[in-house]
Amino acid sequence: MSGRGPDRWRRAGCCSGPRDEVVQVDLFGDGRIIGLVALNQIFEQLYALGRTPDASVQDELVKMVAAKNYVPPKVEREYAVGLLREYTKFCAKKNKQKV
Repeated sequence: MSGRGPDRWRRAGCCSGPRDEVVQVDLFGDGRIIGLVALNQIFEQLYALGRTPDASVQDELVKMVAAKNYVPPKVEREYAVGLLREYTKFCAKKNKQKV
C-alpha cells in the first residue's frame, strides 16, 4: 500500500512527531465532557509567555484551540468562557506548585 488512507493515520509518529494529548474537560460547566487536543500544551505555552488568565487572553485561547480542534461557530463565545475558566485553574495550580 502507498501509505495513503486511514491506515496511515493509525501508525504512531506517522506525521511530524508524537500525537498531541487529548484532554477531557467540562468546558460548558454543565456536565458535558468535551475532548480537546493539545489543551495542556496550549496552556503551558501561554503560561510560559506570561499570559495572565483574564479576558484579554480569551480570543487567543479560542484561536489556539481551534487550530487543533473543531470549534462550532455558534458556541465560540461559550468556548472562550470555558477555556478561560480552565486556564485560570491551570495557572492557579502552576502558581501553587511554585510556592
